[in-house]
Order: sequence, then C-alpha cells, then structure tokens
Amino acid sequence: MGEAGMVAKGKVTSAATTNGNGARGNGAGSRRGDSPLDRVLHALGHPIRRQILRSLVRADGSASSICRELDLDLSVVSYHLNQVLAKECGVVEMVEAIERRGALEKIYALRFESLGGGDPFPRVAAAEGIRPMSVEECFIVAVAAMDEAPFGDLPGSTWEWSLARVDAEAWQEICDAREEFDRRAKAAVEASCKRGAEAGTRDVVVGAATFPAEDLREVE
Repeated sequence: MGEAGMVAKGKVTSAATTNGNGARGNGAGSRRGDSPLDRVLHALGHPIRRQILRSLVRADGSASSICRELDLDLSVVSYHLNQVLAKECGVVEMVEAIERRGALEKIYALRFESLGGGDPFPRVAAAEGIRPMSVEECFIVAVAAMDEAPFGDLPGSTWEWSLARVDAEAWQEICDAREEFDRRAKAAVEASCKRGAEAGTRDVVVGAATFPAEDLREVE
C-alpha cells in the first residue's frame, strides 16, 4: 500500500455502491508516441472523462448505463468512452458485448495494468471488504476528489501529504509506521465485515504513501 492504496468498505453513514468483476486482459491505445503516464493524464484531462472513469472504478459499464448514471447525452459518453478512453488512451477496454433488442451493448472496464505495466489487480467482491487499488485508480480517484470535494460529508476525511528530508533510520521508522497503519486499517475493515451492517456502510479510500522525492525542493 506504499505505492498504491486500498479501497475499503467501512461502517460509516450511507449506502455503498459495489462491484465484483474480475480484471481483464491487455488492450492497446492508439496514442503510440505517448508513455502510459501521458495516456492516463490525457484521459483525466476532461471533466466528462473523469466522471466516466470514476464510474468505472465502481463497476464495469456501458455507454448507455453510464449516461443514465451521470445524466449525460449518450453520444457524448460514447465518444469519450470508446474513441478517447479506449482507442486513444488505452485505459479502458471492452470486456463483454451483450445482445439487447437486436443490438450489442458493449461493456467496458478499466485496464488496471496500463500505467503500472504489471499484472492486473483483481477486483474483489464488496463482501470481502478490501482490495488493492491500481496506480491508475489512485490517479482517477484523487483527481475526481479534486473535482467533487467529497471530504466534507464524512468527518475524519483528509488528504495530507508532507515533503520531508530524512536519514536511513528515520526512513525505516516511517516504513514501520506505514506497515502498522496497514495492519490496523485491514483489521478495522475485517471487523466491519463481520458486523455485516450493509445499510451503514460506504466505500472509502484508505492508504499511506511513502516514496522518494528527489530534487523537489532546494536545500539551503
């Protein structure tokens, strides 16, 4: 959890949305001159695409299901989902086509490995309480938080990072503290799952970040 976060269902105040689908295989974006990070940042560069991506963090979806959820025009959602996010950026992919009334409804999912380059993160059913978040999801959720300012409706919500200069001993203490935080967070989620009070739960993002930040400030 030092490099990515966890998404957890904890006992708080409102009902949560859920998903329980498995991660899918690779696809390829058409912006071949760009790095994976460039493609993710391009994907996040439009407010409608950010809404679509946040919807896909919660669950796989089609253009029609997403336009109903977000109250947007179907043609607009279809363009951003299929042309930009899937074909240009390669951060989502079609995972299923369902025949409905003589037409095919294309279901899309996030490509979790498109930025990290490793194996896809599995999606864990909500009943299991907690799962890792991919680097892409961390970007999407963080930027969506800037758009929608969700911290105010849940006391204790915060997003506070610090830039610090430390020696090897202090770095080890920080890593030990992060591991202890991870253990306590997982224990809290497990206890919430055992209580089984679905009506009093919501999805939250939980994480602690520790990584090098060379040359980000001048040293006197």
